[in-house]
Amino acid sequence: MPRLAFIDTETTGLSPDDEIWEFAAIIRETDGSERTCHMFIQHDTQRCAALPEPFLTDHRNRFPISPNADWHPDVWSRRAAAETIADLLGGGTHIVGAVPNFDTERIATLLRRYGLAPGWHYHLIDIENLVAGWAHGVFRQAADDLARRGLPHDAVDQGPALVTSLPWDSDALSRAVGVDPDDYDRHTALGDARWVRDQYDAIIRPPAREETTTP
Repeated sequence: MPRLAFIDTETTGLSPDDEIWEFAAIIRETDGSERTCHMFIQHDTQRCAALPEPFLTDHRNRFPISPNADWHPDVWSRRAAAETIADLLGGGTHIVGAVPNFDTERIATLLRRYGLAPGWHYHLIDIENLVAGWAHGVFRQAADDLARRGLPHDAVDQGPALVTSLPWDSDALSRAVGVDPDDYDRHTALGDARWVRDQYDAIIRPPAREETTTP
């Protein structure tokens, strides 16, 4: 089993130079065991002013703020976060995420700021691509089975279009694989990392896991 990292970030915006203010990763080791890393990271809070609702409110509600000008003790410095993330995702780790290049591009920017090089596997795994392909395959097999039995299959033929028509609806794709997106703390880094992991597992069906949390 390859080493996997189910990741997500929350950022100060959508531009390539926007900063990460929250990072989460669920690391699945080669033996199937898991550990979770979650951190809030120093950033230019002024940039968050341009965030649309409800992302601005989410930042205000969840990012730890000290009563004085100092950073909150639960907030990681950029350097400490970069060093930890570089170690966490290094060694050719396979990254799984929802549009994971959005996250890895900004993580790479953070790492290079401190002279660190990205060490994850270059082949990113986009959960939406994975689920869309799975859905097409399942519907196609069901339609073929019905056709071989001489039964109507028009409704099943419509399945892929209903679930995977562009632009994709990530919630519809998730429900197609039996994972209810409403069961997760969406648009939080750890909530979305868990959501991605469970969609992956619904398709790949790995052995039972045990998750632990580390700093």
